[in-house]
Amino acid sequence: MVSTVLATVVAPISTDPSSLVHIMPPLKRHKPDHKTIVTPRTALSATSFSSSKKTPRRGRAGRRRALKSKTELNGGTRTIESAIIKDQEYLDFLSWQKKMGCPKTKLTLAEFSNTGRGMMATKDIKAGEVIVQVPERTLITMKSLQSLYGTRIARFENKVNAHMIIALHIALLVQEPEKSGWLPYLRMLPKKFDTMPVRYPPELADMLPQNARAHVEKQKAKIMSDYKTTLEFLQSNSDLLTRPLQYEEYEWAWLVVNTRCIYLDAKKQVAADNIALAPMLDFLNHTSEAKTEGFFCSKSKSYKIRTLLPYKKGEQVFINYGPHDNCFILVEYGFVTTNNPYNYVAVDNDFLELSVPGETPTTKKEKLELLETAGYFGDYVFHRNDVSFRLTTSMRLRLINPFHMSSTATQLAIAQWHNVINGELDQISPENERMVPIYIEKICDQMLACTKTKLSALAKKKTTFPVMHLQQVWIETRDIVLSILDKIHRKEQL
Repeated sequence: MVSTVLATVVAPISTDPSSLVHIMPPLKRHKPDHKTIVTPRTALSATSFSSSKKTPRRGRAGRRRALKSKTELNGGTRTIESAIIKDQEYLDFLSWQKKMGCPKTKLTLAEFSNTGRGMMATKDIKAGEVIVQVPERTLITMKSLQSLYGTRIARFENKVNAHMIIALHIALLVQEPEKSGWLPYLRMLPKKFDTMPVRYPPELADMLPQNARAHVEKQKAKIMSDYKTTLEFLQSNSDLLTRPLQYEEYEWAWLVVNTRCIYLDAKKQVAADNIALAPMLDFLNHTSEAKTEGFFCSKSKSYKIRTLLPYKKGEQVFINYGPHDNCFILVEYGFVTTNNPYNYVAVDNDFLELSVPGETPTTKKEKLELLETAGYFGDYVFHRNDVSFRLTTSMRLRLINPFHMSSTATQLAIAQWHNVINGELDQISPENERMVPIYIEKICDQMLACTKTKLSALAKKKTTFPVMHLQQVWIETRDIVLSILDKIHRKEQL
């Protein structure tokens, strides 16, 4: 959630996993549909930058005005309460936006009982209407930083990238926030990224699903690599610093960019200078039901978000980050959503650890090599009520027994396996096909045991947002696995 100085997200913390709220940071630039705006954000507490000029404190009544109206969900079974936020830091931010030429919007910062902070419609919004417009002068891009770092970047050839330079720029602004002219924006950034798995303590990191842990490790390696390159860059540009740049400072700035940046042109996601930080966009929360378009308007020289759905006054206005499952969203943006239709369970390790009759270490290695050659090694998943074709296909090969590469019978079975892949045959043999659901059920049993262990361990921990996020991920894992077991027990085709 976007937070202001000394403010934290106010959202109901429930020990009942079924009622877990989703905590919304913003989203970034991971393979969005070209018609879907992907604007990230990260949540919980706000950044606090010291200022010699103290602003007068405002009482609770002065900071927020509660709305009497309520929005009902699911036929009135749940009521969402909201309150308009009028923190001084937000008011300062609005004044700064006005000075920077940002047009007025039909949105205001508010606090919602189901998501924490988000943007509320102050008037009815029609489908097709632009809800946010960010002038080019407030976009932080590689192009906009050329005047500051252009020749320095050129001298460093291809060692730096847009993410790295924008992160460095944010870190430098924080070193002298008052002189930068960006203090109102900096104050709206999160102070910490404690909901991000890359910042989890070891005991919580161990609670992540295997695919999420691997994702986190790659992210850690990327941040460290970028930090080392940044230090190398600063060795010949030390005049940019007011003090040495510590890893923690750079990691924070890197995560600001990672969670909040957008693609100016979603069709050109590989372009080095295509990403941008766009103040105000990261106030908007995500839902998979939202339909929005993001685009740069050359006529108005601004980045715009258009909603394709209407909103009534008092409703929260959303954007859609794209088709991402909760593990991906958690690792990249530090939150999870309820009822995410893109959730799945990765079972690669379970497949590899599966004990198959008649399979020796040698024959197992030969089968895995065949899977690799055929392009079917890894990426095995369960969706709700659905087993991936890759998994059932790979399981058929694993269950060929006996398996001797030099025998004619095995070569015939392998040829039949290829024909099943190509759709020329329905099965290798009736017995092989009968065994597939039996061994997929074994994987389900392994996953359920793992889920039970993780949820039991999490139940003993203090209730925090990261713990709640992990509980929700494992509950969703359990539910997906149970849906597969139910399908198997009903003898339905996988």
